[in-house]
Amino acid sequence: QQQQQQQQPPESSKTSSSSSVVLSRAVVNYEFGYAREEVAVNRMITAVKNIMMHGCRTTRTLGSGVLDLCYVASGRLDVVYAGVANEGWKPWDYCAGYVIVVEAGCVMEPLITNTTTDTTTTTDTTVEKKQKEFDLYSKSVICAISQSLLDETRQVVLQGL
Repeated sequence: QQQQQQQQPPESSKTSSSSSVVLSRAVVNYEFGYAREEVAVNRMITAVKNIMMHGCRTTRTLGSGVLDLCYVASGRLDVVYAGVANEGWKPWDYCAGYVIVVEAGCVMEPLITNTTTDTTTTTDTTVEKKQKEFDLYSKSVICAISQSLLDETRQVVLQGL
């Protein structure tokens, strides 16, 4: 019995704890892009201020969209967002990274959407949330190790914008 326990690979910390990570304990990565207009810069700075005032473990900015996504997929980062001022990435930044994060069990959605979250109420008052579809031509992105962390981060980032 002891040999069987030793032969089993340890459960990855990402898969065992990803659903319990909250924003106050998360490593948050953000990207500013190339927007330099005053309104855009103020939006980007306000978003980071919202994160800092809410609280997080730490923040990072790496400068590479696909690297950001791979770091979320690997568990080095908990969440990444970009596009607060519609300065999002290019399709080649999203393309391979999207496949990697989905295969790793992470979630990736547009940070800013034209519609509110779709909900369906059943007769027993259970609310089901529909997964948003990600568009490679999106001007914003948010990717996280769990849906709950993604939703919490989006709410904080977009607060007051």
